Amino acid sequence: MFGIPTIGWLCAGCTGLGLTMGFAPFSQPLAGWLGLIPLAYYGVRERPNLKQSFILGWFAGVTHFLTTFSWLTTVTVAGWVLLCLYMAIYPALWFVLWVRFAGGDVGRMTSAGNIRHVVLGASAWVLTEWLRGIVFSGFGWNGLGVSQGNLLLLAQVADLGGVPLISWVVAFGGLTLTLTARRFELEIRGMQKWKPRWDFTAGVFVLGMTMVYGARGVLRTDEKPFVTLRYAAIQPAVAQDPWRSAKMVKVAEELTRWSEIVLVGGGPVDLLVWPESLAGTGWREEPAFQTAVQKARQWGARSLLAGSLDIRGTETFNSAVLFTGEEGRPPQVYDKSHLVIMGEYVPLADIFPWLRKLVPPGGDLTAGKTPGVLELAERGVRIAPLICFEDSVARLVRRAAIQLPHLLVNVTNDAWFGSSAGARQHLENARFRAIETRLPLLRATNDGVTALIHPRGTILAEVWDAERKSYQSPGFISGELELSEPKITFYTRWGDWMVWVSMVLVAMGLIRFRDVT
Repeated sequence: MFGIPTIGWLCAGCTGLGLTMGFAPFSQPLAGWLGLIPLAYYGVRERPNLKQSFILGWFAGVTHFLTTFSWLTTVTVAGWVLLCLYMAIYPALWFVLWVRFAGGDVGRMTSAGNIRHVVLGASAWVLTEWLRGIVFSGFGWNGLGVSQGNLLLLAQVADLGGVPLISWVVAFGGLTLTLTARRFELEIRGMQKWKPRWDFTAGVFVLGMTMVYGARGVLRTDEKPFVTLRYAAIQPAVAQDPWRSAKMVKVAEELTRWSEIVLVGGGPVDLLVWPESLAGTGWREEPAFQTAVQKARQWGARSLLAGSLDIRGTETFNSAVLFTGEEGRPPQVYDKSHLVIMGEYVPLADIFPWLRKLVPPGGDLTAGKTPGVLELAERGVRIAPLICFEDSVARLVRRAAIQLPHLLVNVTNDAWFGSSAGARQHLENARFRAIETRLPLLRATNDGVTALIHPRGTILAEVWDAERKSYQSPGFISGELELSEPKITFYTRWGDWMVWVSMVLVAMGLIRFRDVT
């Protein structure tokens, strides 16, 4: 097809499936390093033309996204297909650039040329991955660097450059192996002389420096806490239907039942967290919800953060509502600012209204304007609420972290995804927000994974049913959390500087290789 031999399609498919192995439910960090190799090797060996390069890169992307995001089928099959077909454009652009940066000489490789090629290839990957996360509000889940979450020594550099920096390091390593293998092939076949491989040495050096920095971060002792916060987060596991939210009465019953278990059985807490809105109505209109809040406060929840829809006139917001201080005090409210494509808003729906039929009802919410930091009365503790997927959006968390909260708190509802890998992938992406900002992250979900994440990325506690071997059971986590005075990390202050460096390098590469066909 399209003049592409079978081996080309196989290499593209292997790259797509290989990358998928790096994320839940497989979560194999080595797959992140090896995933790009089959397609990248084919590119430097066969030098497909522009059209063939785009098609092969797109096929690799389709293979990857359809498999790694298969959990979207639990919400919308049509939306899953359309979204994955669209997102595959970005790996296609990367592969076009990778082949272009190989130059025109297919029979001669040098250490300097390989280093240049790998730097440009890794930069192109970071740039296209970043574009996937911002265009049409973006869907930036499962960047290549996220596959390294379980390797804490590598993950620590996120406080310098976020996931883009880790993605660059991983892409640099994998592409270095690609060109090293190709160079071996040429030397074995006698097409060029054996010479020292300074390009491979450069790859080892980059990996070594990353791990040295990571060891420093992992071994660093925690700063002296300024306050100890007693917390609890509830996971009620209320059954959900993507096309019909649970009834508020049922939601209120479950939240009340578990709040009583936590508070009456374990004593008062400084912060009780309920998950994201589980019913399709607003908290102001629901007496059952208000009664549940009153009972929880009476049982000892000094502050209660709850997710709920908030209807104000003709607009509906997805909000986090903080009830704190004396009874009758107006709650503090944060409105979700980053809406989920094909879930909370449908792009181009005003032009093509039929698109709304592809997603669950209620897909036209109003976005909040600014990130918010709320304060617990009498404790002096500032929390940054994050709703739904917002804890997977690094730029939004940065804007909240710059206001120096002591704690990130995510309220979400991953029950739509059933027993799929969606909830676990959400956790894998979210843990990098803790590392990037060096702030603890407390997550309260309806149906997995309710967890507490340390600023170094360690999962300190999570709801887990040992008998069922499942994180989807109802339950809670609670305990004491020592909070230190927050500091702005390099990444929080300077953001995606790695993306801008990559953009400059790619532009320079395009100028250098503009005559390559």
